[in-house]
Amino acid sequence: MKKIAIGLVSTFLATSLVACSNSASEKQPDYTVKNVNVAITDNFHLIGQTFAKDSSGKKVDVKNKALYYEFKMKQNGDRNKFKKDKDVLEATIIPDPDLKKASKDIVGVDIFKKDHDEYGYGMGMVGFDATKSGKVSIDYEVGATVKNNYIPLAPSDKELKKLAKVARHGTLVLTRDKKEIARYSLEDLKPIEK
Repeated sequence: MKKIAIGLVSTFLATSLVACSNSASEKQPDYTVKNVNVAITDNFHLIGQTFAKDSSGKKVDVKNKALYYEFKMKQNGDRNKFKKDKDVLEATIIPDPDLKKASKDIVGVDIFKKDHDEYGYGMGMVGFDATKSGKVSIDYEVGATVKNNYIPLAPSDKELKKLAKVARHGTLVLTRDKKEIARYSLEDLKPIEK
């Protein structure tokens, strides 16, 4: 009798473990975030160039600066699922209250809102062709380094360091075809349950 009871308990535990591992694999997000680098940069290879007119009406490169995030990521699951992602995937940052406050205090606006007339936002995606690994980058403009009539001058490097210091206080959100597919904590890069 004892052997039957132990056998039944063992079978139940094994079945439970299989069920748990199946449900855990079902919840795995489409992407795993492996690493993130955050910087304030004026490197146009990373953030592009912004042109505006100077006081005489001449078009000039304003040599913009931006808060730049670069995520190393890995796709999970069937590769067919990701074929169109370079065209339809979007990544944004939702700042925690202290990051939003730092943005407002240092830059003068919440740079994470996308409806600014003066401050731009950019996103890029490279890799994911021959392998499941690649990079997703996001940049939020913090100002220009050349005086112009359209984009305010960037705060000092000292002030921008304060912004960079809290830049990982927020959430990375991935959307595909305008539909949210995952959220990740910027601090530990782990997925956040909805």
